[in-house]
Amino acid sequence: MDAIKTDQLTKYYGKTRGIENINLTVRQGDFFGFIGPNGAGKSTTIRTLLGLVRPSDGGAQIFGLDIVKERETILERVGYLPSEAAFYPGMRVLDVLKLSAELRRKDCREAAKRLCERLRLDPARKVNELSYGNKKKTAIICAAA
Repeated sequence: MDAIKTDQLTKYYGKTRGIENINLTVRQGDFFGFIGPNGAGKSTTIRTLLGLVRPSDGGAQIFGLDIVKERETILERVGYLPSEAAFYPGMRVLDVLKLSAELRRKDCREAAKRLCERLRLDPARKVNELSYGNKKKTAIICAAA
C-alpha cells in the first residue's frame, strides 16, 4: 500500500506558486524527507497533504484516503510536527501532552507515557524550563502519540 500518492498536486496562493504538479509515491514503511531551500514548497506540500490547505489542482491520497474528502480521518491517523513548536508558558509537559491528545480527540496516555520514558523526558517539568532538545522531544511525542 502507498502511504502517500500525489497526482499533479498544485497549490497557488493567488498568482504565487506554492507547489506545482507534484507526482510522488511513498510506499508504506519507507522513510521520506523533504530537502530544499526556503520557498521550495516543502511546508506547503506537507500542509496540503494533511488537508490544512486546499490544493488548487491535482490530488493526493494518504493511506488510500483522499486529502480533501477524507481530511478528518487522515488528521486522526497522522501526526504533524511543524519546524517550530510553541507551548503555553507555565504548562507542564504532561499538560501539553494532554491538551494535544484532547485536540485530536484521542486517549494517548499510555503511548505518551512510554515515549516520555523512552526519550527520558520528565512529564512533570514545566515546558518553559526545558532545554531546546527537550522541547523538541515534547513536540515529537505530541505528534507521535
